[in-house]
Amino acid sequence: MQLMKAAEMKNAFVSLFNIYAHELSKYNSWIGTQINHDGNYLAEHVEQYFTDSTIEAFCITEDDRPIGFVVFSNSETNQKVCSIEEIFLIETSRRNGFAEKICKDFWEQNQGICVLHVLKANLPALSYWDKLIQKCGYEYKKKSDNEQMLRYEIML
Repeated sequence: MQLMKAAEMKNAFVSLFNIYAHELSKYNSWIGTQINHDGNYLAEHVEQYFTDSTIEAFCITEDDRPIGFVVFSNSETNQKVCSIEEIFLIETSRRNGFAEKICKDFWEQNQGICVLHVLKANLPALSYWDKLIQKCGYEYKKKSDNEQMLRYEIML
């Protein structure tokens, strides 16, 4: 497994993001309505991953083929706040430890608080994050951001 800069694999990144958004639309119907005339979900949102200097976007590859993506960010104003904005693996590449390794590596490279946002209706993701964070030994808080989103604050 390897991380490649998303800018070097932009078409693959956008394609994977479309799969991700489609999967998330079962937990939040609004996402399913955010498709442009080219068939891309949340196109303006995705474009910021290539233009915002506080964001690092990567394609996750295995044997030189894209199998997912991850997006990290760091606060412009506070060096002690980081975030895993998005992480996604195609179905056939899940449950093999890739996401766990990526998250652990990111957490080990940062200090302070790492923020994650998860749709409340996405029960598999909530269960995954609770188990992974506990397995890694970090303390964390879950807060309701709004009626749809939970905010994880992981103390690194």
